[in-house]
Amino acid sequence: MNNIWRAAGKPRSKGPIFTNRQSSRLLYRKCLREHQKIDTQTYSNDLHEALLAKNNIAFWKIWRSKCNKSARYGQVDGCVDADAMADKFVSHFRKAFTCNNPKTAESLRAEYFTSHANYCGYALSHAQNFDAELVKLLYVYLPLFSVCTFPLIPANLHR
Repeated sequence: MNNIWRAAGKPRSKGPIFTNRQSSRLLYRKCLREHQKIDTQTYSNDLHEALLAKNNIAFWKIWRSKCNKSARYGQVDGCVDADAMADKFVSHFRKAFTCNNPKTAESLRAEYFTSHANYCGYALSHAQNFDAELVKLLYVYLPLFSVCTFPLIPANLHR
């Protein structure tokens, strides 16, 4: 229909060629929207069924395949080297999260340490320290193991 419309000189007014082209375009767009809706309903139904069956492995496989599209960025401010990009992020956030008034920041720091000077809670040893990398590893690998494998981990920590 588009070729006929072009051959007719791309009419913009109401006429049979213009009307047919517009109705074809609207029908095509409607079909695209319906197809996208079916795709969304399909994976929503799959996720729902996996949840109902209490099948964690199937649920997370579906989730990762449909919802967890990881974006990969090739450059930051023209840099393509991973270390240079990391340095740029560090410098950006270091500037963004600095104190406005150094005197106030120091007084707040002193107030915090004074208020916690007599704290006598459970002290953590060096072996009990954790960082973001450990949390990420738990987030990635914990769903691979069942509750039976780790009986000391509460069930609500499993995905």
